[in-house]
Amino acid sequence: MKENYTYNSLVQFLYREMSAAEAVDTADQIDENPDTRALFDDLILAKTQLPKAHFNPSPSVLNNILQYSTKTALEAYP
Repeated sequence: MKENYTYNSLVQFLYREMSAAEAVDTADQIDENPDTRALFDDLILAKTQLPKAHFNPSPSVLNNILQYSTKTALEAYP
């Protein structure tokens, strides 16, 4: 179970999806443990090999998002 937690935390660290305190702890773990460093290096390599996805939403989708945002902003501030 510890390995799964380590793997998940390394993925979160790689994508900067953790708090600053968690990031410091994870960086320390990477620096101190050669096995963790090797796993992190593998994750970096895998990330670089992923295809870069580019999404272009249609104008109607963008318009719907903007309308929803305007509506909810007005509801939040009566």
